Amino acid sequence: MICSGCGAGIPDSARSCSQCNRLVHAAELQKLAERARAAWRIGAFAEERSWWMKSLDLLPEDTVQCRSILARVAEIDQQAAAAAASGNWKKKASMGIGPLLLLLLAKGKFLLLGLTKIGTLISMMASLGVYWALYGWSFAAGIVLSIYIHEMGHVAAIRRYGFPARAPMFIPGLGAFIQLRGVKVPPVPDNRIGLAGPLYGLGATLAAFGIFLLTHAKVWAAIADFNAWVNLFNLIPVWQLDGSRGFHSLTRGERAIVLAAAVALAILTGNRMLWLVAAGATYRLFTKDWEDERDREGLLQFLGLLAALSIVGVLAGRAATGS
Repeated sequence: MICSGCGAGIPDSARSCSQCNRLVHAAELQKLAERARAAWRIGAFAEERSWWMKSLDLLPEDTVQCRSILARVAEIDQQAAAAAASGNWKKKASMGIGPLLLLLLAKGKFLLLGLTKIGTLISMMASLGVYWALYGWSFAAGIVLSIYIHEMGHVAAIRRYGFPARAPMFIPGLGAFIQLRGVKVPPVPDNRIGLAGPLYGLGATLAAFGIFLLTHAKVWAAIADFNAWVNLFNLIPVWQLDGSRGFHSLTRGERAIVLAAAVALAILTGNRMLWLVAAGATYRLFTKDWEDERDREGLLQFLGLLAALSIVGVLAGRAATGS
């Protein structure tokens, strides 16, 4: 072979030119890197690893590129090992049916997994005490359970992508959180992780409102109203809120669609929380952190959550107040 850079002769088995160090398979390596990055973007880490391993076969061992790829492969392997050590929840964390069936027996075992952690139980009881003192035991129990289900939605999505995630920790009076430290989450998985909480929260909201329709006990309508409000608040796409993660994978045009939908729903339903969502979406139109590739599924999930939570919230609020 002849080097396209300096014209020197290159043995067929060589991976780089001995004269100018030009990579023999530079064009193919570029394609493999693009495929690996595309797999990373959607959270297909096993596929990403496969593309990087193919790249290693075409690289000299003493190059910076080779060391960088080996480091990334080691990260993927470490991530997979950590996820396996924390338990395989992938089947239990199915995003397709989890939010809709979360209160059925099939999902009951998954939701109980978080209660096996002493930290979660203690912080949960502390939050229950605070809300009990403020609102009474029945409403307090509904609030704490709803927050817990919301956070377990995040846990389900995090572990679905192979990241290790601890059970939720409650902050009395302020809600709860999930720790996901030291991990750079790709755009599409970040969207799904962010929206998983409101998806599970929507399931809890619908369940509470359904119980109200069956029992006519206004406390359930109040719980549904509160839950819809909290989950809509979390969809504001700013700071560390779920909506900010949800915007991570969206293009600028898709963000504009969310803005238009929030304004339209605010006018139609009168739900004021949607104006804050619209304000956050307007801000994110100018932050220049949007994606170039579309995420249709992420967009549809965001729009569906806005519509469902705002409508159920209005209905539950009217039922709770008798208006």
